[in-house]
Amino acid sequence: MTSTSGQVKNYPLVEITNENELDENNSSKKQLNLIGNNKRVVDFGCATGYFAQFLKQRGCYVVGVELNPEAAKIAEHHCDQVLVADLDFISIPEILRDQKFEVAVFGDVLEHLRDPWRVLEEARQILQPGGYVVASIPNIAHGAVRLSLLQGHFEYADLGLLDNTHLRFFTRKTVQELFERAGYTVDIIDRTIVPVFSGSSYYVPDVERQSLSDELIHQVEQAEDADTLQFVLRAFPMTLEGKYAALNLKHSRVNEQNLQLQTELSNFQNQLEQTQAQLEQTQNQLGQTQAQLEQTQNQLEQTQAQLEQTQNQLGQTQAQLEQTQNQLEQTQAQLEQTQNQLGQTQAQLEQTQNQLEQTQAQLEQTQNQLEQTQERNVAMESSKFWKIRKVWVQCKQRIGLRT
Repeated sequence: MTSTSGQVKNYPLVEITNENELDENNSSKKQLNLIGNNKRVVDFGCATGYFAQFLKQRGCYVVGVELNPEAAKIAEHHCDQVLVADLDFISIPEILRDQKFEVAVFGDVLEHLRDPWRVLEEARQILQPGGYVVASIPNIAHGAVRLSLLQGHFEYADLGLLDNTHLRFFTRKTVQELFERAGYTVDIIDRTIVPVFSGSSYYVPDVERQSLSDELIHQVEQAEDADTLQFVLRAFPMTLEGKYAALNLKHSRVNEQNLQLQTELSNFQNQLEQTQAQLEQTQNQLGQTQAQLEQTQNQLEQTQAQLEQTQNQLGQTQAQLEQTQNQLEQTQAQLEQTQNQLGQTQAQLEQTQNQLEQTQAQLEQTQNQLEQTQERNVAMESSKFWKIRKVWVQCKQRIGLRT
């Protein structure tokens, strides 16, 4: 789209050439869904015709109105007709003369105009009976803008909510007031979404979370339309035909919603039955689990009693162990003493054995000497001298002389 009042704005070229490539959170996608197929459409602010090419793919007849002559030249490749005009200085009936359309599109255009109320009023004159307006309008009440203002910032940019060619700023309430004042009734108002702290989005101000309190952030994020980037709406002129068309579409939409709700209700009922069956099964399992829990608690009590008994036995065993260790220490001391005594005894035994050997040697020597002496005695007794001596001794005994 381009700005007004002779200020030509060059927007980045859109490389997407097929509607299927558009994200569902894209304002062009939402506008296409509101327009439908095979319609006679006038696209105000058609730029290079990137939106018109999607309309042509839907079988629509498209007339584009554009301020920028260079962009209009490119748009001729996608539109059935392109008109160069500044909506701030020329009326729509004068631009389009006797042409009538089923849909008038204002895609991010109204915020660039000095008097969008007048332009919308004039657009009613070129709509066929039952025709309507489809528009996308930026939301100045986005949370990022609010927080930026609280920090004292309102910095214009080349694109986005603070586009430097925006002359008007709207909220949900003032968008509805804009169309009502221009003689329309808004029957659908959708939105595109960008998070308050989007980070990489160049459509909203970049706000640092760290510089704000959690309470303030929570309050802003909870506000209505805090994450709304654009409002995408459909509005019918407040005529009998327009009201009838709006009511007819509402009736169709209500029927569709009713069918959808009935389907959802049936699904919910099936889910409820399944849930009730699962609940009954869960209750049975709960009963079993409670019985198991009670059994486990009994086992736990028994185990605790056994544990207490085991701890008592352990205490006794530790006392016995301590007593046994004391006895062992005493036994080891006695063993050491006994070993010392044994060493002394062995030394004494060895000494005694040596003495015994000496004694045995002396005994053997003495026995040998005794044998020799006995042999000499025998020899002496058998001698004549011994016999004479023996007689002499006997004589002395008889006469009382000492021998």
